[in-house]
Amino acid sequence: MLFKPKENSNELNEKKIVDHIRCLGIDMINEAKSGHPGIVLDAAPIIYSLYGKHMKINPNDPTWFNRDRFVLSAGHGSALLYSTLYMAGFGLELEDLKQFRKLASLTPGHPEYKVTPGVDMSTGPLGQGFATAVGMAIAEVYLRNYFKKKNHELIDYRTYVLCGDGDLMEGISYEAASLAGTLKLNHLIVLYDSNHICLDGSTDQVFTENIAGRFTAINWNVFLVPDGEDITAIDNAIEQAKSSNDKPNLIIVNTTIGKFSKNQGTNKVHGTPLDKEDISAIKEKLGVRDIPFTVSSDVMTNFQEMIHSRCDEIYQKEQKKEEKLPEEVKKELEKLKNLDLSLDDLTIDYELPEAKAEAPRITSGKILSLLAKNNPFLVGGCADLSSSTKAYLEEAGDFSSQNPLGRNIFYGVREHAMGAISNGLALSGLHPFASTFLTFSDYLKPAIRLSCLMNLGVTYIFTHDSLSIGEDGPTHQPVEQLIALRSIPNLTVFRPCDANEIIGTYKYIMTNPTGSTALILSRNEVPIQDATSIHDVAKGGYIIRKERKNLSAIIIASGEEVQIALEAASRLEEKGYDIRVISMPSIELWRKQKEKYRDELLPLGVKTFVIEASSSYSWYEFVYNNKYLINMNTFGSSASKDDLYHAFGFDIDSVVTKIENLLK
Repeated sequence: MLFKPKENSNELNEKKIVDHIRCLGIDMINEAKSGHPGIVLDAAPIIYSLYGKHMKINPNDPTWFNRDRFVLSAGHGSALLYSTLYMAGFGLELEDLKQFRKLASLTPGHPEYKVTPGVDMSTGPLGQGFATAVGMAIAEVYLRNYFKKKNHELIDYRTYVLCGDGDLMEGISYEAASLAGTLKLNHLIVLYDSNHICLDGSTDQVFTENIAGRFTAINWNVFLVPDGEDITAIDNAIEQAKSSNDKPNLIIVNTTIGKFSKNQGTNKVHGTPLDKEDISAIKEKLGVRDIPFTVSSDVMTNFQEMIHSRCDEIYQKEQKKEEKLPEEVKKELEKLKNLDLSLDDLTIDYELPEAKAEAPRITSGKILSLLAKNNPFLVGGCADLSSSTKAYLEEAGDFSSQNPLGRNIFYGVREHAMGAISNGLALSGLHPFASTFLTFSDYLKPAIRLSCLMNLGVTYIFTHDSLSIGEDGPTHQPVEQLIALRSIPNLTVFRPCDANEIIGTYKYIMTNPTGSTALILSRNEVPIQDATSIHDVAKGGYIIRKERKNLSAIIIASGEEVQIALEAASRLEEKGYDIRVISMPSIELWRKQKEKYRDELLPLGVKTFVIEASSSYSWYEFVYNNKYLINMNTFGSSASKDDLYHAFGFDIDSVVTKIENLLK
């Protein structure tokens, strides 16, 4: 649908607000001597239209739960967002704008969640914001219908995205857009700043597809605004998108990057600060005083009055409605507001199988389903692998446009989008899980990194965790993935060895209000040990086999290899060696323990070995040198588990021989 210019009696006042947003943004970039002025100059009419005329927000309560969300997927345009938030009254001061991109400021180089009031997520890696917004939109659908089922109309917000050419070049955007179209997420509105320029030059070199046709084909409404300076046309397009009842919405706004700059329309204005002469010339064209950080109080007041006149009455009505809610519903809403994932009633009625053996992936699936019975905000899914990873909530239904209360999300083969969408769910107060094979965790890595950067409560469930998956071969046998996950700040990685440790892992996850976690689970059946401890998982590592009398050596292991360590210790005992075995499901939690505890378990001077069928890089701190590491530092092969273990030194005979030779 094409939107053409129309007459607008308020055009002069609107233009002043837009131009002040522009000028503040380029002043910030000039002061920092760093930033991206192109998007500030071309997309200011878009962001003004959103904040001034459409978004349901309260600058005095930036985290109002039923507010409309805004995601600046083109996160390099942060100066545009900060100048808008300042003008709109979100609590930023002029001094904050002057500290743009400086240490510990409220205005970092790219928007950061929980740093700047009014920023709904951390953005910067292109495409991540777009895909995360799809998660926010899914959460809105679920929560709207969840409370509606309880006869409370509490949730009804829209998720807006501002993206650029770079966002739509990234494949993650199309994974997420495809799923959004399938799910008919009509409260999702994406505004595409189409300026046809990327950092290296014109998009004619690299990006020539028909975007409107592509989005139409994946079940989106598409609207076109030919002139990005026409505020009325932008306004009309957003209004039309808001009336959609069956599809997500893309508004393509044709803009000129660096509008009014001497280098407008070229890549020179994308990521390079403007010179002072150019800034002066721009301000003269726009009728703004050529004094850095000059703001008309009348213009700011006008902008803020526009927002408050639209939103204050809605806000007050919702606050009064919340006051009258039953205590149970109030409590649920409060947990959502605080992104508090902890459970008050944590009951895990897991029944051990008679054989006292079970594949960890199967145990995990059973426990997830048990937890879901007491936690209506536990949602998630798999990248077309629920039958393999077993991460499926029994009796919880499948989320779809026909079943908005389903809690199992079928992502299809879209790992990249699954990770980012999970972040959107978490940012909306839900407790998401995302599952695939460990070797495919690489596809989720950028989203996991953002989970941890924002300290979100996303639970990643990775199965098929080592060489032992056998015949699928090296493409599916993870080697370096564990060390990659363990290297991410704020991510707690668990590799439990049996059902008891899996219960302990979920207890830890469900009793901690925030924080991202990764469960690394074997595909294979393992024995459930009498000595494993549900409680001690929270310590990261603990003794699972104590020495009889005189300690000869210590073996540390995780996951499936704990059984190898125990068998090796028994064999070595027959040879006269007294071996302690430590199960270490989480190195991160181990490091948080008091030094006294760690020294008691790993006394100085005792030879220590590590057995884990993954990269050795996780374990150097525990041993004298790499001779004491029994790890996997090459790619595997396609063969049976037993043949692979023998070939790569993980069979009992090889392990015992290696340890015995080093103990002699």
